[in-house]
Amino acid sequence: MLKLFTVYSAILKKLFVLILSICTQYCFAHAQTKIIDSLRNKIVSEENKSRKLADIFAFCGEYRSMHPDSLGRYITMAKTFTANDDDILNIANTEYFEAIYLNRLGKTDSALLLIDKNILLLKNKSGQSIRDNFSLLKSNILIRNNRQKESIQNSLALLHEAELEKDIAKEVKAKTMIGWAYMELGQNRDALNWLLQTVETWQKKDTAIPIAVAYNNIAAVYNELKKNDSAAFFILKGIEHAKKEQNLTFLTNGYYIYSDICAAEGKIVKAEDLLKQGLQIRKEIGDVFYVVSDLAQLGIFYSVNKQPSKGIEVVKEGITIAEKNNLYAKLPFLYAALAQNYKAAGDLAAYSNTLNKIISLKDSLYKRNNAEALAEMQAKYELQKKETTILHQQYDLAKKNFFIYGIAALLAATLLFGFFFFKNRKRTQYLKLQALQMEQKKKITQAVMQAEEDERKRIAGDLHDSVAQKIVAAKLNLEVLGNQLNGIGEPGKKIYSNINSLLEESTTEVRNLSHSMMPQAFALSGLANTIKNFLDKIETTELSVHFSAEGDFTDIKENTALMIYRIIQECVQNVLKHARATKLDISVMKENNELDITIEDNGIGFNTESTGIAESNGIKNIRTRIQYLNGKCDINSSPGNGTIIAFYIPL
Repeated sequence: MLKLFTVYSAILKKLFVLILSICTQYCFAHAQTKIIDSLRNKIVSEENKSRKLADIFAFCGEYRSMHPDSLGRYITMAKTFTANDDDILNIANTEYFEAIYLNRLGKTDSALLLIDKNILLLKNKSGQSIRDNFSLLKSNILIRNNRQKESIQNSLALLHEAELEKDIAKEVKAKTMIGWAYMELGQNRDALNWLLQTVETWQKKDTAIPIAVAYNNIAAVYNELKKNDSAAFFILKGIEHAKKEQNLTFLTNGYYIYSDICAAEGKIVKAEDLLKQGLQIRKEIGDVFYVVSDLAQLGIFYSVNKQPSKGIEVVKEGITIAEKNNLYAKLPFLYAALAQNYKAAGDLAAYSNTLNKIISLKDSLYKRNNAEALAEMQAKYELQKKETTILHQQYDLAKKNFFIYGIAALLAATLLFGFFFFKNRKRTQYLKLQALQMEQKKKITQAVMQAEEDERKRIAGDLHDSVAQKIVAAKLNLEVLGNQLNGIGEPGKKIYSNINSLLEESTTEVRNLSHSMMPQAFALSGLANTIKNFLDKIETTELSVHFSAEGDFTDIKENTALMIYRIIQECVQNVLKHARATKLDISVMKENNELDITIEDNGIGFNTESTGIAESNGIKNIRTRIQYLNGKCDINSSPGNGTIIAFYIPL
């Protein structure tokens, strides 16, 4: 009897495995394209080892249109061919697709280690193409992991190489990555600029370079900017190219963006059908990065169309998948969709909690991708590009000069004259180049500082005009609701009181943060009172602060006054953090059309000749801002003797 039971169990187990295999193959079949089917047949029929391996690599190259399990199976097959292979390019190609596979499984750390290893190994020209693929994949993974700043830096380096090599395909791919990174940061204007450049570059050499993703992203940005006609034009282009390229990932992206456009135009049935088709294909392909985006999009659709229960369910599924696979960059988008559904459902408590979560997530994202760092990278790229142009011009000029001097060398009488002429011309060019570089660096510094202040103003404005107002509105609505809750018990009143207190604290915190980023006192009372207001808010009994101001500060330009305020703010923060001082004296005096400012403390002091301190961000920021204002700075300090910072600004 026991033996019969064992045989029966074994038969059932085999039957289960067979059914599971059939189901899996059925799912894969839905996600396949004609290219994939053709390559699969070629792999089966091919007998030559090298050609078979090439077909396997071509098959893996269609990874955007297949499930990770299918990709993993053929990577294993490639490994068996390259196990005893001395060809470093074949091994690198195999590991390239393995990195893609690891990324698809959410193992991004392992994927990045594999990428960095191969980038170091593939330094010669024969491996340049595969090395570029690894670099592009690295940019892609960095974006997916909320590291857009690093992705932009990596892509800008690739773009610089592409421009030097005049490699259109590489240039298109690098610009696409940069545009996508800015889009993920919510900087739509910058994203649109890069993506339109991508299409313009692609049109110079219309080849087999994939372009669907660029058209899709342009449409997504226009859709975000509520320009539906432009969005519709570009998304139809994207879908058309995705079909030509037989790329299911980009085709699905196109369906989703098109669905959003249809919904905005009131074509609800068509919009929902596009969303469901796209999500079905995406789940079969198995790319979780896009699955969570699609679930968020579907959730927004349900909230707009008064089906919040469905929306909450699909968005929570997306949050679970994102957290499981470390896709933190997608969480603000998902929680925004969740908040929209809670609002549509009338669940104000859940809506309020979700908004707080969004603020926390966006604050974290901002810290990692601050506008100053991005502007600095953009400036470095522009400077590098200008330097390259100058070098090309110098090279062309040198060729012309060589020809002229070659003729002059035949004439002995003019040889000496030609030598001195060339030497003097070269020196003049060198001095001009030095002057140009110095001027360019100054402009870059000014642009970065202006961008920083503009970003502070924008964020402060958003906090004051949007977030603070919404919190106040929520508090007013809560008070109206409270007038209707006379019959609730003590627990309910306590909950009501807690919510009211939290909203009050949130209003104060948002207002304080807004004022610290962009002091309102400038508009009311000028530089001196703004500094005094800032110093009055220092809440510590251990430090005695004395401030004096002499002169008329009303005619100082707002931008200059704001820069001076930032310098003093940085100095005071350094005293609070590091000096351990008990006394702080700040003097601001205006006379003879210049400002003289002295900041003195009796703290522990420091060695001004120390390399670490001299190169610290705080000291650098102070010197850079003073240099920006054409001023001069003197820092006098030694261990145990306090610190004096004195500077003057010409007006």
